[in-house]
Amino acid sequence: MKNSLRLHAPKRYIRGAGFIMWHARHEFYHILLGLAWAWFLREKWNEFNGRWIFFAMFGSLLPDGDHLVYFVTWGKKESYAKQAIEYFRAHQWRNLVQFLEDGHKNLTNLASHNYYFMAILLATALLSSLFEWRVGVILFGAMLIHYLFDLIDDLVVLGSVNSSWRRWGRPK
Repeated sequence: MKNSLRLHAPKRYIRGAGFIMWHARHEFYHILLGLAWAWFLREKWNEFNGRWIFFAMFGSLLPDGDHLVYFVTWGKKESYAKQAIEYFRAHQWRNLVQFLEDGHKNLTNLASHNYYFMAILLATALLSSLFEWRVGVILFGAMLIHYLFDLIDDLVVLGSVNSSWRRWGRPK
């Protein structure tokens, strides 16, 4: 009986990983956009550096660190954060990923998902370009592309832009 369970366990884990990857595809879109940004710059600069790929992928995922900060600081007392943390602590990965996928578009208490932060990133990327700091162009550009994708995604999913985009910083 034990051997039978052991043989079926990997199939269950593979199905679970597939489920999680499908419902976390929003993050994969960010990675793909970061890689497209690195490729665009490689073509523009006629030069390739492996570190640029890392910085493009890192920059394309970094803005979602705002979600993590929300869960462990100012948002930890809100019902959305409590439910997510409960799924996390119980190792209910499928429920957690599904819950985050369904609810993250309505999360309006993020500090850096706003037009002002996007303007800062654009200015920083332009300054990096002016000073020929290519890592800065890649990193800040990938972050800006992340936010642009999130704005477009809000329009597609919600039909309008989330109200948090018009506010500076986290809510009081």
